[in-house]
Amino acid sequence: MDSNLTLGILLTDHVVPKLLKKHGDQDEFYEYIFNKVDPSINLKVYDVVIDDYPNDIDECDGYIITGSKLSTYDDVDWIKRLEEYIRLLDVSKKNLLGVCFGHQLIAQALGGKVEKAKVGWTLGIQAYNFLSKFPWVKNHNESVRLIHSHQDQVTELPTKAELIAKNDTVPIAMFRIGDHIMSMQGHPEFSEEYAHDVANMRKEILGEKIFSKASQSLMQKDSDRLEVTQWWVDFFNKD
Repeated sequence: MDSNLTLGILLTDHVVPKLLKKHGDQDEFYEYIFNKVDPSINLKVYDVVIDDYPNDIDECDGYIITGSKLSTYDDVDWIKRLEEYIRLLDVSKKNLLGVCFGHQLIAQALGGKVEKAKVGWTLGIQAYNFLSKFPWVKNHNESVRLIHSHQDQVTELPTKAELIAKNDTVPIAMFRIGDHIMSMQGHPEFSEEYAHDVANMRKEILGEKIFSKASQSLMQKDSDRLEVTQWWVDFFNKD
């Protein structure tokens, strides 16, 4: 069923020029997955790095904060401004979804903690252990697998947050706050090919062992990206 939602993409980064022609930019990743799951959804893109924000929070039915190459604890003005906006959306009970950097920044803005992970980089396709469920998800498959690409992690949840999923390397992989915030470390918007190309660019930094393990998992091409995108649609449609 078509939802006719308008969702705001709070864009926090762009694809590096070297990969842009092959894969497109981050906003196109979201267009692709939503077009596959619910083509009626209208996306509005706000480049918050250059201080582009909605004129009013009700300009959209809900918002998504994307991934970024930066860390949430970097001393950067636009990150601080986005934290303030997260707190505004939270107080207003506006539907908000965080992905990777977005997941981390929501936690940080609302009293949690983000740090460089002691395990180092987490890459490739990850499975989860579910401690709870997102109550708005209509078909909650507990064997979902998503692409990860990060060395920072949420290490402490905000006090009002409920932990939904974790695994051995990512202790806070998914959480929710009330019924208005949904947050996850994994990347439904990433294709396996894009994640592999990004990892390949970092091969020297990662080392052969980490790169090889990530590469093998990504070559399986079995992430549940569209299934979790449907979870997102369920989230924004629940009202």
